[in-house]
Amino acid sequence: MKTKTWTVKANTGKQADLESGLEKKEVHRPEHISAREFIHWIAPDSHIEDDSLRSLFKL
Repeated sequence: MKTKTWTVKANTGKQADLESGLEKKEVHRPEHISAREFIHWIAPDSHIEDDSLRSLFKL
């Protein structure tokens, strides 16, 4: 199974807008990390895979 890669379009520290082809989604920052970590981890112009995104939300 191929892992989907998302392109980060915007990141405010509270929410990131991601895009993969025609599909778009918003990711809200998990409560257990700081806004600074969120911005660093999901940096603008970066590419992030579904598995990496899921790991961010695990405690």
